[in-house]
Amino acid sequence: MIEWIIDNIIDNQERGGDDILFRLDERGTSLSEQVYLALRESIVRGELYPGYRLLVLEIATALNVSQAPVREAMERLKQEGLLVGKANKGSIVSEMKQEEIEELYALRELIERDAVRKAIPKLASGDYERLESIYEDMRAAAKEEDLFRFIDVDMAFHGYFFEKVGNRTILQLWQQIAAKLKRFLAITNKLYFPDLLSIAESHAPLIEALRSGDEAVIEQRFVGHMKEVWWRMDRNPQ
Repeated sequence: MIEWIIDNIIDNQERGGDDILFRLDERGTSLSEQVYLALRESIVRGELYPGYRLLVLEIATALNVSQAPVREAMERLKQEGLLVGKANKGSIVSEMKQEEIEELYALRELIERDAVRKAIPKLASGDYERLESIYEDMRAAAKEEDLFRFIDVDMAFHGYFFEKVGNRTILQLWQQIAAKLKRFLAITNKLYFPDLLSIAESHAPLIEALRSGDEAVIEQRFVGHMKEVWWRMDRNPQ
């Protein structure tokens, strides 16, 4: 099943991959971040498919910028595991493998469960307001059918607990996991859920559980939420 999704991603990505039009992403606060966001979205969207070779000079020329911000952006993508360095080949978009996705989800469940548990006693009214705000942003992106902004906001919701706990090492690990999962979510969100709004609204029970303070209920709902995609994939094999 996962193999089918990965093959589908690669098949779709390899068609027309060489016709990519590089653009700076104006959401970035610096030139290197604008390049980074643009390349990252192209990878998540599948325009830059696994194995695609990125050349610093080519991208810099296409974006009409110097090579320095491109190098900085690509190094950041390498740290997130979206690019890998290959001898004599430069930077290559990383592959998606079944075992890696399964391992990433297993690791996600382990560290997110721990982060939520440790965050519970630290949550105050302002935190619930912030989570509600992220939830509303997710609903807005869903209504606009902006899949890639939706995925970013979805990951921000779950990443909030890692930020609240304050363990920088675990936060960095989560950020690496989230960056890799986004390509997978871009496909599964479309294939296995009726619409984005239903995914957004599945976060409301999580906030409700957090407000209750019942750790058993919180853990049950968060673990169930993380496993939802696997349940749907089992029931609806492609």
